[in-house]
Amino acid sequence: MEINADREERVLQRPVIASLAAFIGAGLRPTTPLARAIVVVLAAKLIAVAAMMVFQHVGGPKTAVDAAAISRLLGP
Repeated sequence: MEINADREERVLQRPVIASLAAFIGAGLRPTTPLARAIVVVLAAKLIAVAAMMVFQHVGGPKTAVDAAAISRLLGP
Protein backbone atom coordinates (compact mmCIF):
# COMPACT_ATOMS: atom_id res chain seq x y z
CA MET A 1 0.00 0.00 0.00
CA GLU A 2 2.89 2.37 0.71
CA ILE A 3 4.19 1.99 -2.82
CA ASN A 4 0.98 3.53 -4.14
CA ALA A 5 1.21 6.36 -1.61
CA ASP A 6 4.76 7.16 -2.70
CA ARG A 7 3.72 7.11 -6.34
CA GLU A 8 0.75 9.39 -5.66
CA GLU A 9 3.00 11.79 -3.78
CA ARG A 10 5.44 11.91 -6.70
CA VAL A 11 2.60 12.47 -9.16
CA LEU A 12 1.28 15.34 -7.03
CA GLN A 13 4.73 16.93 -6.81
CA ARG A 14 5.35 16.94 -10.54
CA PRO A 15 2.89 19.74 -11.36
CA VAL A 16 4.34 21.84 -8.54
CA ILE A 17 7.88 21.28 -9.77
CA ALA A 18 6.82 21.96 -13.35
CA SER A 19 5.15 25.25 -12.38
CA LEU A 20 8.17 26.31 -10.34
CA ALA A 21 10.45 25.49 -13.28
CA ALA A 22 8.24 27.53 -15.62
CA PHE A 23 8.22 30.45 -13.16
CA ILE A 24 12.01 30.41 -12.84
CA GLY A 25 12.39 30.05 -16.60
CA ALA A 26 10.19 33.08 -17.17
CA GLY A 27 12.34 35.04 -14.74
CA LEU A 28 15.52 34.03 -16.50
CA ARG A 29 14.17 34.90 -19.97
CA PRO A 30 12.00 38.02 -19.58
CA THR A 31 10.33 38.98 -22.84
CA THR A 32 9.20 42.56 -22.27
CA PRO A 33 11.03 45.62 -20.92
CA LEU A 34 8.70 45.68 -17.90
CA ALA A 35 9.47 42.05 -17.11
CA ARG A 36 13.20 42.78 -17.41
CA ALA A 37 12.86 45.72 -15.04
CA ILE A 38 10.94 43.60 -12.53
CA VAL A 39 13.64 40.93 -12.65
CA VAL A 40 16.35 43.55 -12.06
CA VAL A 41 14.49 45.04 -9.08
CA LEU A 42 13.82 41.63 -7.54
CA ALA A 43 17.46 40.65 -7.97
CA ALA A 44 18.57 43.89 -6.30
CA LYS A 45 16.18 43.25 -3.41
CA LEU A 46 17.48 39.70 -2.97
CA ILE A 47 21.05 40.99 -2.92
CA ALA A 48 20.12 43.64 -0.35
CA VAL A 49 18.40 41.10 1.89
CA ALA A 50 21.36 38.73 1.65
CA ALA A 51 23.75 41.57 2.51
CA MET A 52 21.64 42.55 5.53
CA MET A 53 21.61 38.97 6.74
CA VAL A 54 25.39 38.67 6.34
CA PHE A 55 26.09 41.91 8.21
CA GLN A 56 23.61 41.02 10.93
CA HIS A 57 25.29 37.68 11.60
CA VAL A 58 28.87 38.87 11.12
CA GLY A 59 28.56 41.79 13.54
CA GLY A 60 29.96 41.47 17.04
CA PRO A 61 28.08 40.36 20.09
CA LYS A 62 24.48 41.45 20.26
CA THR A 63 23.66 44.15 22.78
CA ALA A 64 20.55 43.87 24.86
CA VAL A 65 17.97 46.63 24.62
CA ASP A 66 16.44 47.56 27.92
CA ALA A 67 13.80 50.05 28.99
CA ALA A 68 16.40 52.71 29.84
CA ALA A 69 17.87 52.58 26.33
CA ILE A 70 14.41 52.89 24.77
CA SER A 71 13.52 55.84 27.00
CA ARG A 72 16.76 57.60 26.00
CA LEU A 73 15.94 56.99 22.34
CA LEU A 74 12.32 58.14 22.52
CA GLY A 75 12.80 60.91 25.07
CA PRO A 76 10.69 61.82 28.10
